[in-house]
Amino acid sequence: MCGKLIPLLVSISFTMLLAWTNVSAGEVVSWNDLTEKQKTILSPIQGDWETLPEKRRIRLNKLTLNWDNLPDHKKDRIQKRLQRWATMTPQQKKAAIERRKKFQSLPPEERAKIKQKYQWYKDLPPEEQAILRKRWEGKSKDSQYELKK
Repeated sequence: MCGKLIPLLVSISFTMLLAWTNVSAGEVVSWNDLTEKQKTILSPIQGDWETLPEKRRIRLNKLTLNWDNLPDHKKDRIQKRLQRWATMTPQQKKAAIERRKKFQSLPPEERAKIKQKYQWYKDLPPEEQAILRKRWEGKSKDSQYELKK
């Protein structure tokens, strides 16, 4: 479960990051429109910027405009998510987007269960997380699917 749960939650987290602010319909944000400070904040995804959907670019732009008002722990979490996204291959990004879409299509109760299980996992000591990850990665895809049901 951990093998698929972690990438799912990374994609959900990135999606939540992108959806954090409201979108104004007519705005277009190119990389050159950003200030130096915004470019610094968003530097991990500079290579993807122009290919991101317009709504995502607008949301990220607005997020950076509010950057100074965010608590440090949120800034750190956002930076880690941006860096994680930047290190993913195009195939991994596509798979993450598909997992996010699948997650969002689930009923709210199922999404809540997944979030609760992930929180339980995150609350475990790192050693126990490693044991579970190793156990999960050793399972076949079919048995992983059965465990999720």
